[in-house]
Amino acid sequence: MSTIKTRIGPADHGRRMTIEEYREADEVQGYRYELARGVLEVTQVPNDPHWQIVSNLQAMLYAHRTAHPGLILRIGGGECQVWIPEMVSGRNPDVAIVFTGTPKDDRGRQPPSLVAEVVSRGGEVRDYQTKREEYATFGIREYWIVDPRLQQVTVLALQEGGDWSAQVFRGTDIIASRLLVGFAGTVADLWADAELDANGAG
Repeated sequence: MSTIKTRIGPADHGRRMTIEEYREADEVQGYRYELARGVLEVTQVPNDPHWQIVSNLQAMLYAHRTAHPGLILRIGGGECQVWIPEMVSGRNPDVAIVFTGTPKDDRGRQPPSLVAEVVSRGGEVRDYQTKREEYATFGIREYWIVDPRLQQVTVLALQEGGDWSAQVFRGTDIIASRLLVGFAGTVADLWADAELDANGAG
């Protein structure tokens, strides 16, 4: 006997759900959905500047993959889901990297080791604080916070014991990564063609 799936849409923003309910739900298209500490977050699909920055970052990562063959297995975005059962959270990072040789998890999937989020206006607490805690709990080894408003990239590297070390890069700084040795992309490269306004937003 088949079960009837829950259908969720923008009116369900703030609804309490379990991870199992969220995983099985049918989504109204045209919105982004994440589960945050047992509460459904429904947001608008990011605008063109956000998308452009994600595209620019992915282009840098593909260039690194070409220059350093055998390191990066795959580069993804919305198709990657990070489940944190301990916090009843499910996240879809803007960019996610799976490295070659990553063992499969209990769901038979290779989880990402590096994720990046592009900060949207109004999403600062979510990206700088909430996801920072969640990704540490998951065991993400490196988390990049790309902030168009501040024109900077914060690279968080997970340390023994679960704390993050942080480095901030701006302008023509090359974004340094312990997982992507020799990475050549600069912070300024991220904003190319993004049409940001004076406040760093689209």
